[in-house]
Amino acid sequence: MVRVRRKFNHFVIVRQIGEGGMSRVFEAEDETLGRRVALKILNRQFGRDETRVEQFRQEALITANVNHPNVIKLYSVGYDQGYFYIAMELVTGGTLEQRIRQEGSIKEQQALTIGREVAEGLRAAQQLGLIHRDVKPANILFTETGMAKVVDFGLALFVERGPDSSGEIWATPYYVAPEKVLDNREDYRSDIFSLGATLYHALTGQPPHKADTNNIEQLRMIKCRRVALEDSGKRFAPRTVHVVNRMVAFRPQERCANYDETVDELRLAEGLLSQGYSARLSSRRMRWSIGVAAALFLAFSIGWMIQFVSGSKAVDITAKIETSRSDLAGDGVRLQAGSKTTVAERFLDAREIMLKKRLFAEAKHQFERLVETNDIRQPTLNWARINTALCAIIIGKKDDAVKQLRAISEDTGSGSSLVSPELAVFFKTLGSRMGNGLGLGTALDQLGYTTKDESILGYLIHGLAEWHYGDALLGAREMSFFKEHLSEVKSLSTTASLDWVALYGNIVDTYGEEMRLAMKLQPPGKQTTLAECRATLTRLRETREKLSDSASLRATLEKWENQVKRDMTQLYVDRKKQDVTTENVHRQRELSQWAEITASLPSLVDGYDYSRITEMLQGMRFDSTEVQSALEGKRYLYEQTEAFLKQFYSDVTDKGYAGRLVRRDGSTVEGKVTAANLNTVQITLDRGIITLPLQSLLPQTLLDAAQFFASQTTDSQDYYQRQEQIASFARVTGLQSFSSTVAAQLMEENRSFRSRWMKVQ
Repeated sequence: MVRVRRKFNHFVIVRQIGEGGMSRVFEAEDETLGRRVALKILNRQFGRDETRVEQFRQEALITANVNHPNVIKLYSVGYDQGYFYIAMELVTGGTLEQRIRQEGSIKEQQALTIGREVAEGLRAAQQLGLIHRDVKPANILFTETGMAKVVDFGLALFVERGPDSSGEIWATPYYVAPEKVLDNREDYRSDIFSLGATLYHALTGQPPHKADTNNIEQLRMIKCRRVALEDSGKRFAPRTVHVVNRMVAFRPQERCANYDETVDELRLAEGLLSQGYSARLSSRRMRWSIGVAAALFLAFSIGWMIQFVSGSKAVDITAKIETSRSDLAGDGVRLQAGSKTTVAERFLDAREIMLKKRLFAEAKHQFERLVETNDIRQPTLNWARINTALCAIIIGKKDDAVKQLRAISEDTGSGSSLVSPELAVFFKTLGSRMGNGLGLGTALDQLGYTTKDESILGYLIHGLAEWHYGDALLGAREMSFFKEHLSEVKSLSTTASLDWVALYGNIVDTYGEEMRLAMKLQPPGKQTTLAECRATLTRLRETREKLSDSASLRATLEKWENQVKRDMTQLYVDRKKQDVTTENVHRQRELSQWAEITASLPSLVDGYDYSRITEMLQGMRFDSTEVQSALEGKRYLYEQTEAFLKQFYSDVTDKGYAGRLVRRDGSTVEGKVTAANLNTVQITLDRGIITLPLQSLLPQTLLDAAQFFASQTTDSQDYYQRQEQIASFARVTGLQSFSSTVAAQLMEENRSFRSRWMKVQ
C-alpha cells in the first residue's frame, strides 16, 4: 500500500477509490478551494524513476489540453512527501469495469451510448494529435448522471512525436491492438480497436482475447486470432455487430477511418436499436417473396451465363489466327495480306482503346494477351509490355506494372535487328529503373531520356507512377515535361514514323486540370501563428476537395495538413504553457488575496450579525475559476447562515422554545424563549421575563432550538431547507463535526443540496 499522511499538501485525504500499475487514486478535500477532488499519487518506486515522473507530468499537460465533457478535467499537479500527484475532477459513478463485474454484461443500448461518448472524448484528444494508448473499462468513469468520461492519459502519445521508442509495451493485454504487439506500431486506430474490444467485453461479459499473459510471444500468437462479435454465442442487432466487428478488425485500414466515422457508426447503431430494428424482415410472407425472387434471379443468371459461354466459345474459334515473323518490319507496322487479324492490328487496336477511348482496363487486357503471344517479336513485345505497365499504373495494378517493366530489363531486344542500339539502351534503362518498385523518387533531372525520339515516353511513365504512387508534384512536373517536349520528337526515317508518340499526350490531358492545380502547389512552411495555421488548413482542404483522381496528390495534401496540424498543436501547447504560467501567477495572486480576505472575515462579525460579510462578498469577483468557485461557496454559506437566523427569530416569536439555554460564560438559563432579534433574546422564567443579548447564547443552543423546530415540520421541502440552514450556521460558527453530520445525511436524501454543498466542500 502507498502510505501517506492524511494531510497531503493542501489536500486532506478521505479514502482510497482506485489503483493502477503506477499510481493510487484517493478522494480528497482541497482545503484551499474547499472542494472534493480525485488525487492521483504516483507510487514511490516510480517516483524515483525520472522517466515515470516525466510521464506523469506529461499526463497532466496532456489532460489539461483536452477540454471535453467526456474527458476527466485536471485541476493541478504538485509534489509532497516524496510523491508526485495530480488533482483532477472527482466523479462518483464508478467505472465500466466495476459495472461489468457487477452486472455480468451491459445492455446493448447502454453499451452503444457509452462507446459513442468515449469515442467523442477520444476524438477531442486526437484533434490535438493525441492517442490514449490504454483504452479499457477501468479507464472509463461515470458521473452521477451516467455520462461516460475517459481518464488516465498516462500512456498518451503525441502522434507527431513519432512512435514510442521506450521499447516497452504498456497496455492491457485484453484490449491492446494487434499491431502494437506484432510490430510495436500504433496510431489512433489502435485506440479504436481498444474501444471496440472494451465494447465487446461490455456486451458479452468476456474480453475478445483471453490474454492473461505478459509474455510477448504468447500475446502475439493470441492477437493473431480475428475477433467477431457473432462468435460470442449471444445475439445482437445487425448494426451493433457490424460496428463492433469493424472497430476490432485485425488490420487497421479495415477499421473506421477516423473518429467522426466511429461516432457516426455508433450513433447509427444506437438509433436503429432504439427504433426497434425497423429494417428487420419480420413477416414470413416478405421472406418467402424474397426467396422466390432470389431463385428466379439465380435461374435467369445461370441461363444467361450458359448462353454467354456458348457465344464466347464461338468467338474464340473464329478469332483464332496464324501470324508470321513477316507481320512486322522495323519500328513501323506492315500488314500481311490475307490474314484476318495480325499481331500488328491487335497492337494498334489495343493502343487505340488506350489512347483514344481511354479504356485502360480493357487495353491492359488486350496488351497482356499480346505479350503472351508466341509469335510477337521485338520491339513490339517491349512496347506491349510498356503499354501494359502504363495501363496497370493508371488502374491501380502496381504489381502488374512492376512485373512487365522487370521483364523489359531482362529482355531489351538488343539481339534483334529491328531494335536500334539507342532503343535497346532505353528499354534497359527504363526496365532497370522501374522494375523495382517503379523507381519512385527519381528526380526529373536524373531521368535523362532523350526528347528527340520515342525514349521521351520514359518521362510519361515515370510521371504516371509518381502521380499515382509516389510524389504527385514530381509526377506532374515529369508529365508536363513530356507534353511540352513532344514537338521535339522527329522521325528518323521515312519508313518508321514517330507520329504515334504524340498520341500519348492524350493521357496527360486526362490529368490536365488536377496537374495544373498540382503545379501551383507549394509545401507549407513553418506556421508561426494559429491564424496562419487555420488559413493554411482551409486552403489545403479546399484544394483537396477539388481532387477527384490522384490518391498520391491527395496523400501529399493530407501530409501537409498533418504538418500544419502538428504546428498548430505545438502552438496550442506553447500558448497553453504560457497561459498556464500567466494563470498560475494570477491564480497565486488571487489565492493570496482570498486568503487575506478569509482571514479578515471574523473581524467583520458583530455577535451574530453577518450582514457586512454578505454585503462585501456580494460585490466581489475573481478571474481565477478556482478562487471564484471558493468565493461563491463562501457567499452561499453566509447567505444560508443569515437565513437560519431569520428563521430562528420567526420560530421563537410564533411558537416559543422551552429548554435549557447555555450562555458563553458557561452559565445556564431554564426558561422559554418567546422573542428574538439580531440584538436580544427574550426569555420567560417562573419569576418573570428577562432580556439577554443574543450573542451571549452559545451557537449550539440556537442549533438545538432550530433542530426542535425542524422536527415539528411535516413538509419535506421545508425540512430540507431548514437542515441546509442548520448545516451552514454550524459550519460558520466553527461546529465542523455537527455541520458534517447534518450535511452527510442530507446529501444522501437530497441531490440538489449535494450540488450546492460541493461548493462549500
